[in-house]
Parts: sequence; structure tokens; C-alpha cells
Amino acid sequence: MRIVYLSVSLLLFAFRSQLFACECGPPGHASKYVKYASVVFVGKVVYTNDDGSGQFTQRTLVHFEVEETYKGLASGVRDVWVDPGSCTSCYAGYQVGQRYLVFGYGGGQLPRDTAAMSTSGSCKSKPLPHEIDPDHLPIVYGAPECSGTREITPETEHSVTPELRYLRKLRVRLERN
Repeated sequence: MRIVYLSVSLLLFAFRSQLFACECGPPGHASKYVKYASVVFVGKVVYTNDDGSGQFTQRTLVHFEVEETYKGLASGVRDVWVDPGSCTSCYAGYQVGQRYLVFGYGGGQLPRDTAAMSTSGSCKSKPLPHEIDPDHLPIVYGAPECSGTREITPETEHSVTPELRYLRKLRVRLERN
């Protein structure tokens, strides 16, 4: 029995970096994510309190300036806060000034493509960003690595544009109902 325990311990130690990997299914079309997402929008990152360490052991908030809404947000909403998967192996990096098609999830719901996610017991908390009024905390949606969220760049515009057309048609159908 000790040999089995020792063998398992050695395997876990040898492959510990893989144990902390985020396991996502293959990325899909927007239609694969929109049904389960609480909010869907295109927005630009105007703030993040990511500490730049490249570590997922930090509690992070990302502030988006909404350009176009497809699901879950009232037409006048222009600001959305996102948690990029703080303290999990599915932590997604968002860059200030970049545009994204965001699929945000509320509550404890995880994106459907999340096959495996580890959490960190040593998560560094940070003070609230000065943009957030502690007396009126905003809703924060989760958009970790497996959320379906994707960056919109000149190189990806051709693949994202058909998805945006799909989402615009879906928004019209949702508004009619």
C-alpha cells in the first residue's frame, strides 16, 4: 500500500504544473455560448487591476466600456465589470485599450467549455478600484478563459464579424419577444 501511495505522490509531484491547467473545449461559434451567458457585448477594456505578475493567484476586476449590447444588458448600460477568473487556472488576461466580444456569466455558473479548473488557496485580495463606490457595488460577471470571450483585433476581425452579425440578428429576435 505504501508503494501505491508513494507512486501516486511522485506522479502528482512530477505533473503538478499540469494539475493547475485550465482545460477548455475547442472554441466555438458565438451560438455555442450565448444561450448560457448572462450578458453578451462588445466592449473596450478601460481599466484592470491585474498586478502584471502573470499569476492567477490574484483577485482581479476588469472594467469594460460597452460599445454594443447583444444580451442581458439594458440599452443604456455603458459600463460592465468582469472577473477574469480570479484565483483559478482559467484566469484570462485582458489588456487595457483592447476590444473584446465578451460572454459574461453570473452567479456560480461556469462556461460550458470548462472541463477542468483549479483554484488557488492563496489568492491575493486587492482594494476596490477607485471607480467603484463601496456603497453601490456593481454586478461583476465572470469571463474566464473558457467563456467564449475573444479579442477583436485587425487580425481576428474577419472571423468575429460573422459572429457579430449573428448576435445582432439574435438581439432583434430577443427584442421582439
